[in-house]
Amino acid sequence: MNTDFIINEEFAQLIPPLSSEELDKLEQSLVNEGCINPLIVWNNTIIDGHHRYAICIKHNISFNIIEKMELETELDVKLWMINNQFSRRNLPTETKLALAYRFKEFEAQKAKERMQATQFKEVDNTASTVLYTPQINDQKPENTEKGRALEAIAKKAGVSHTTAFQYDKIQQQGTEEQKAKVAEGKSSINKVYTEIKQAKQSEEDKRIVHLKLKGSGVVVIQKYVTGIYNELEDLNTSKDLMGIRHALLNSYLGQKENFLACVSNIDKQKKLVTRNLTALSESVEDLELTVNQGKHIIRLEGQKDKKIAKIYERYYG
Repeated sequence: MNTDFIINEEFAQLIPPLSSEELDKLEQSLVNEGCINPLIVWNNTIIDGHHRYAICIKHNISFNIIEKMELETELDVKLWMINNQFSRRNLPTETKLALAYRFKEFEAQKAKERMQATQFKEVDNTASTVLYTPQINDQKPENTEKGRALEAIAKKAGVSHTTAFQYDKIQQQGTEEQKAKVAEGKSSINKVYTEIKQAKQSEEDKRIVHLKLKGSGVVVIQKYVTGIYNELEDLNTSKDLMGIRHALLNSYLGQKENFLACVSNIDKQKKLVTRNLTALSESVEDLELTVNQGKHIIRLEGQKDKKIAKIYERYYG
């Protein structure tokens, strides 16, 4: 029997590592009982049973294999491997989310390859010398698509949309240290998400203090705008909104047009508020610039006229 199989490091990294205790138990079981479950291989490469393969080689334990001939590409293999992990192991929430996250990435990549292959075929049928080139106006996913992607990740990992949302924020905005804490189970997803959110608010507070526009009111406006932005972001994870969505879309109510329209209107109103806030924020920044220009002019004039300097000093110190 051939025992010289390839270890693909990229494949191996998709497998959640065993703890030292789990590894010891597995080794003891294989030594005492033999390798009962066959190893899965693809193109002479291990895709399931990396730990068992290493232990069997170490102790000269015989094993059986199953070849997955139906998998065509490495991308197919990666998708299969992640699905296989979900079906075989009791994984921690953090690990399940990490796998679901990767699975969604691979799915999107697979869909893109299929789309490009289809478009290439259509072009090739009309002119063999013309190759498909992605267009400049290829659309990026909208917020609604992002929401659907998070729903898919949450469902795959068997967690709530809130947990998936917080995990995504950590991946997008967290430090490498924060990501590692979550991945290693040293800190909860909710705790790290809260840290990121508080740090973001702290940075915003520092920025506001740095402006030092005592009499203009710009600081107050910016602070309230930021607060509303944060509340809108939190609305994505609020129990009230999630409860409404669940009731409307996952029961008989979801079949009624007026309820579906209500859900749609919630999203539209959020987008409208966000657009208006963005416009307001930009206008306030313009106001801030104008105020600073005015203060600069007064400082210059104050150097010439002591009366102006005294009036300015009274307000701005």
